[in-house]
Amino acid sequence: MVLFFLCNFLEAGQMESAYHPFLADDDPIKWHTLLPKYIESDVKLAIEMSQRNIDTIASLPLDELTFQNTILALEKVSDPLDTAWSYVGHLDATCNSDELRAEHNKMLPLVAEFSANILLNDDLWLRIRTFAETDEAKNLFGIDKKLLNDVIDSFRDSGADLPREKRNRLKEIRIEVSQKSQKFAENVLDSRNDWEKYIDDVVELVGLPQITIDVLREDAKEHGHDGYRVSLNPSSSAKCMQYLEDENLREEIFRASLAIGKKDPYNNEKIICDVLKLRDETAKILGHKTYADRTLKRRMAKNGATALSFVESLHHRTAKFFNRDIDELEDFRADFFCIKNSSLRPWETAYLSEKFRQKKFDFDEEALRPYFKLENVIGGLFEIANALYGIKFVEQKTFFTTDENATVPNGAVPVWHKDVKYFKAFEENGDYIGGLYFDIHPRESKHAGGWMSGTKSGYFDGSGVWHHPVATICTNLTPSTESTPSLLSHREVETLFHEFGHTLHHLFGKVKYESMNGTNVAWDFVELPSQIMENFCWERKSLDIFARHFETGEPIPDDLFNKMIAARNHLSGVAMMGQLCFAKLDLELHQKYGNYSGKNIENRLKKVLAPYRIPLSEYVPTIILSFKHIFGGGYSAGYYSYKWAEVLDADAFNKFRGDGVLSRKIGDEFREKILSRGESDEADVLYRDFMGRDPDIEPLFIRSGLVE
Repeated sequence: MVLFFLCNFLEAGQMESAYHPFLADDDPIKWHTLLPKYIESDVKLAIEMSQRNIDTIASLPLDELTFQNTILALEKVSDPLDTAWSYVGHLDATCNSDELRAEHNKMLPLVAEFSANILLNDDLWLRIRTFAETDEAKNLFGIDKKLLNDVIDSFRDSGADLPREKRNRLKEIRIEVSQKSQKFAENVLDSRNDWEKYIDDVVELVGLPQITIDVLREDAKEHGHDGYRVSLNPSSSAKCMQYLEDENLREEIFRASLAIGKKDPYNNEKIICDVLKLRDETAKILGHKTYADRTLKRRMAKNGATALSFVESLHHRTAKFFNRDIDELEDFRADFFCIKNSSLRPWETAYLSEKFRQKKFDFDEEALRPYFKLENVIGGLFEIANALYGIKFVEQKTFFTTDENATVPNGAVPVWHKDVKYFKAFEENGDYIGGLYFDIHPRESKHAGGWMSGTKSGYFDGSGVWHHPVATICTNLTPSTESTPSLLSHREVETLFHEFGHTLHHLFGKVKYESMNGTNVAWDFVELPSQIMENFCWERKSLDIFARHFETGEPIPDDLFNKMIAARNHLSGVAMMGQLCFAKLDLELHQKYGNYSGKNIENRLKKVLAPYRIPLSEYVPTIILSFKHIFGGGYSAGYYSYKWAEVLDADAFNKFRGDGVLSRKIGDEFREKILSRGESDEADVLYRDFMGRDPDIEPLFIRSGLVE
């Protein structure tokens, strides 16, 4: 059961005695009123309200239990807290500040304890078990039966049947892990922001695309400096590592990046050791051999051994192509530098890979950037969604202010930053679907990477009225400069399409129970809708909709498009192995924790991961100290999900391609059988319903060029 809901039931009079903006039922959300000073009072009140909801169910007479007053009531039990805490979490990720962080961390133990208590509540569990034995429960079918079974499984999987001493220990662990995971993420953000370098002479930036130089200049200006500012934000550092001719500067950036999460006061080493130990203890208390087994029990893989076998089988098939790519890259390096028998240096790999691609395919991905103006890409997303699903997005007027007492203009939607945009989605017949925030560009107060969050979930209330969902897409893409609009790289375009796929999954969900709706699906299935959308960034038919030169309006020329397609699988063995390396690392720690407990984790991983990593002139530590996906996010024992879902998307996209790519017929079927279904049935059942068969792994290798 996913206890994460975004509506709230405020009792009459509760809002009269004090101001509680994090609990206000505002539509649209008044972000300018959600200030750190209100977090403590609002979260505490939300916990009180949610606890009263729990107490109501837990005190029901055992002979009066019904599906309505027990199971369905449990669906909404923590709505007040889920609303308030989701807003706090959103602001922590997008508008981080010392004051906000302090309030967030003060409340985090209370929230974690409350959440743990729900699934360890004796009286609540007694009523669920008692109801499950009633005639009404035994006669349930379909989604109602699945909801009941999911609730029972959630309680049992959380230790509801264990002795009190063990349940109390599980609660302690949950609180401790939540605090350590938060600190891990903060250390990554702070250590990334802790390094910067100002460059006075543009000559030092030779090789960088002009738009990147312009962005670095704008960044320096925003920080009160002349010249150019290089930071560890991936939108800056990645381009430097790929294009900079200055090897010394590339090495400096590389070594600075190694310090993320590693140097005091931001060292994450003890945190990861503690978290791994606590996760393993959790698994053992719950009767599982490994944390991976515990986590994957209700996912498509079912257990850690299956997930690890999947990763290792992909490694086996990829190894010869990986080794071929390394040989070619080393040969290219020898010719490029006129040096024989010397190894690749870690700050050379991205740079030489780009030089090799340019030579081999006469293709520089920067040549595509003028065709990907941000506004055109977003418009293209919407046109493709219209072609596939018949829906329409309409931009709304936004309102940004730091004055909590400001009056929102009629028709305007408040936002948390001046650059945030907001759209409303409508069906072909004009029916409203939901809303979408876009927060596109990087800033120091915002976490790196890209993500979609379900700001409000769609659900049916007790009267059968549908409440519309709202999604948020956050990315860190190339901003505009004084001389150019925001022009994206092709990879950045893929990122937008990826997160938009998650968004459609969220907006299209029509399951009547919120805990099973939208993206609340098995973690190794959730990436299918997002990765399906990435395919449209490579098809001529879809690219021609939005890939237009920002000055001339011309589409991508045929010769440039053909080069792009030819270069798509450049060093694809290396790319595939890089993702498999992350998945292997994750599963090693969570499926084979006994091999790492009490030992130097990095030294042991060095040997295990060697077949997955490019041999270099010096050993480069793994990303374990900054691996937010598994220590500060939700992918622990689940990073393999990206490749698992990539098998599904490569297979399923052939169905779109077979009907002309932008097929309304296939789009409607995908919406009906996948996007709208949430977790109303098992993921493998949903996939077979759409494809008519089990997934085929071959399309992934064919698409990646990893075939003879």
